[in-house]
Amino acid sequence: MRKRSALGIAVLVGLLVLATALPVHAAPVRRLYRGETSQGEMIRFTVARTDAGRFVSRFDLSATLTCEDDTTIGFGISSFLARRELPITDGAFSYDVNWGDIAVHLAGELGPLRGDGAASLVSAQLTSDEQAQLCTTGDLTWTVEFVRTL
Repeated sequence: MRKRSALGIAVLVGLLVLATALPVHAAPVRRLYRGETSQGEMIRFTVARTDAGRFVSRFDLSATLTCEDDTTIGFGISSFLARRELPITDGAFSYDVNWGDIAVHLAGELGPLRGDGAASLVSAQLTSDEQAQLCTTGDLTWTVEFVRTL
């Protein structure tokens, strides 16, 4: 029993030493921004800062798309961009992606305390009689404010 306790304590101490031995610049500082789109829907950004600069590491966006047959669809997207760091250059960023059945366009500026920009979503959907149609948010604007450091 004593050997197991000693081993457990040794492992914990070793992990603590490794965790504190990492240089500070290895862990990015993350900031959360939250706000609304011109539809009154939620938008959030997580912005990270490393030695390489600032980048958007995640965004969350809710929106209502209106289709050609006048139906509406509530839509939410949460995108982790860790592998595709989205750089913020001179305070501005732009993100355009086509995932096949939906395209997302985000652009704007994120400063120390607030940000603003534009967004749009376009999606291919089927009508009730299984005909293809286009659904879109149209051009949205958004504003966010700094909430806290993560």
